[in-house]
Amino acid sequence: MGKVKLSKISSQAFEHEADRKAIEALRKTVGFDRLIRALGSITHDKVFEVIGKSNNVQVGPKQVPSLHKLFLEVCDTLDVEPPPFYIQQAAAMNAFSAGVEKPIIVVTSALLDAMTDKEIQAVLGHEIGHWMAGHVLYRMVAEHIRAFLVVVGEVTLGVGKLLSLGIVPTLMYWYRCAELTADRAGLLAVQDLDVVLSTEMKLAGGSSGLGRFAKELDIDAFMEQARSATMDDDTWTNIYRAILEVERTHPWPVVRAREIEKWVKSGEYDRILKGEFQKRASAAVASGPHPKKDEAVAAAAAEIAIGAALARAYGVHVAPRIPEHPLHLALGSFVEPLGTDERVVAFYDDTFSGTGDKGVILTNERIFASNAPKKGLRFATLARVEDLPSGLLSRPGIQVDELELRFHTRDVRDAFKSAIVAAVEAHKPA
Repeated sequence: MGKVKLSKISSQAFEHEADRKAIEALRKTVGFDRLIRALGSITHDKVFEVIGKSNNVQVGPKQVPSLHKLFLEVCDTLDVEPPPFYIQQAAAMNAFSAGVEKPIIVVTSALLDAMTDKEIQAVLGHEIGHWMAGHVLYRMVAEHIRAFLVVVGEVTLGVGKLLSLGIVPTLMYWYRCAELTADRAGLLAVQDLDVVLSTEMKLAGGSSGLGRFAKELDIDAFMEQARSATMDDDTWTNIYRAILEVERTHPWPVVRAREIEKWVKSGEYDRILKGEFQKRASAAVASGPHPKKDEAVAAAAAEIAIGAALARAYGVHVAPRIPEHPLHLALGSFVEPLGTDERVVAFYDDTFSGTGDKGVILTNERIFASNAPKKGLRFATLARVEDLPSGLLSRPGIQVDELELRFHTRDVRDAFKSAIVAAVEAHKPA
């Protein structure tokens, strides 16, 4: 039986509850928003692209084609466009994703030696899960947090040193929780629990696929170990574990194995395979035939123009955690009632956590922003669409008449500016 393709699946469908709670705690940590805004201006995806192409082997149709085929299968199952994929020479088993706007995925040669084809796919699905869930920027911060705090401290008169007291442990805790979400994506990519468990077992035991004892590894014995790992926990055991874990970027492999098994037993995994899952926000939330009234021609043209202009930006950082079902609940907080034929074409979530209570809404007739509740400006009357200056503590923005719109990246800002201009052009009289 073939794998189920999970069309437009949202990361929220497989997000681990600990990940969700940890990211909310992180957002409430004093100074974290300031740190993220500062880093937004100094994090450049071009660096990772150069490193990838200069120091690794890029996998493609002509370069390790069998591995490239495995990668495409994973991307197809999770319904994402394949990002650049590299092999890195290293003696340690590892895989990682990097880049915010233009992500890349890297696996080490040691991991490829140790894993079967399906286990490799589980690892690739795990990394794609990080990308889908919008983890990459926060993970980059976690991996280099102390160096970043030095930089931020220098440009904020020492504030970075004060921020580190609360941010570092909270950020590292979230990092570990995010791995549990990504593990679920790995399972959805291969749709075989034993494969994911054997992957965790090899990460724990470090067995090479060519090692003399590799064939003697036993999943059942490993899971007995995982299930018993906390059965006899006492207060001191928990204290020791907390102390040992505080600097770790990943949870203990036995914990990860136990958590993925619990998720399958909960029934949520089977429901997803049956098609019962939240779908990610789309650049074309509106669907179905266009209104046939003569006066709706401009709105129909605007809907098409907006979708086309945003096509290149969607999936980058546009509503990464907003599924379509709660979308209309989110609208009510800052959008006045829409007209009978007025349809939402795009929604940009203005928060890193994707809570849905802030952002920019484009309908086929108007633009709304959460910084001006209930005030929608009609494309037909807009006179000003200009870039706003961005700096160390401010994100790229657009001034649309009296509305100020802010975005996470320049690419997304430019795409939305193109969409707004295209909508204005569509509403101009013939």
